[in-house]
Amino acid sequence: MRFAPRQGGKGTMPTTSTYGCHFKKACVSAGLVDVDGKAKYTPGSLRHFFASTALANGVPIHEVSRWLGHRSIKTTIDVYGHLLPSAWDRCREALKHAMRPIPVDAAPQPWDEASRSADTHAALACTRGV
Repeated sequence: MRFAPRQGGKGTMPTTSTYGCHFKKACVSAGLVDVDGKAKYTPGSLRHFFASTALANGVPIHEVSRWLGHRSIKTTIDVYGHLLPSAWDRCREALKHAMRPIPVDAAPQPWDEASRSADTHAALACTRGV
């Protein structure tokens, strides 16, 4: 967690180390400890969990980057990029959908350019070698 650098006095933000200390004590009190009895989680691990879960479930990386306060999306990509579905996987899924089988009992329909979906056009283009 990132906090403003203000310190001391009533109503000011705690320092990162003070917050971390309280967080560790709360983890230990809640029984969230590793085999050595130390706190299993840190504020940073919660931040990483948030970002990882969001990206793995399709939240756009530019949004996650903004929420994390990264100055550059490159930082987010460098740290979390391995969690993004690859472009090849997305392409493969799109092609699989476009090339899905048409039911045999479906009656042939006359060609109507306006009513054809984009995936049908893509499938026909592939079969024609376009």
